[in-house]
Amino acid sequence: DREYEVEAWLQEEGIENAWEVAPTLVNLGYDCDALNTLVADFDRVQFCAVIEWLSDTHTIYSLLEEIGQGTGRISEIVRALKDYTYLDQAPVQTVDIHDGLDSTLVILRSKLREGVTVRREYDPDLPQIQALGSQLNQVWTNIIDNAIGALNGDGEIILRTRHDDLWVIVEIEDNGSGIPEEIIPTLFEPFSTTKPPGEGTGLGLNISHNIVV
Repeated sequence: DREYEVEAWLQEEGIENAWEVAPTLVNLGYDCDALNTLVADFDRVQFCAVIEWLSDTHTIYSLLEEIGQGTGRISEIVRALKDYTYLDQAPVQTVDIHDGLDSTLVILRSKLREGVTVRREYDPDLPQIQALGSQLNQVWTNIIDNAIGALNGDGEIILRTRHDDLWVIVEIEDNGSGIPEEIIPTLFEPFSTTKPPGEGTGLGLNISHNIVV
């Protein structure tokens, strides 16, 4: 492919570390024809310096971009943690359900494998509610975490919200294998779990049920 062609061309021109430099030049859009045009404008020493400069500059900008993206991700996580825990707020506060769900997804991002997709079907007119925000987020965490586990790396999670005159309704759905029928009668009891030993305490749904009910 083009990368190997550029590497061979660089080796013929006596460029050190041609195997390291070639991918950078290809990413910058250079092929052998472009390099032939470039080399015609410089003597060998100058050309080697130009290639080194192009490689170093691209590496620096790539690192800066990665740092910028990393900083953005860190900032997003910090914001999510603050929203998730409702730091420095009263025990009962005005809660935006959608913000809580989105913050929970950020917190659980490391568990969302490549094969798992999340679809949001949010009611655009969903009203805010008075609630214990951090406890509600604990509910979202327990249920979404269960959904992620049920999918085993392949499937879809749907977050759906709606409301009527009296209620705000949140539905969390996945297309996993479902809950075994024999577990359903004890689903909200402490230590009820379908997970293998060491992978779950069986307390998540019990805690969530106690918070909501």
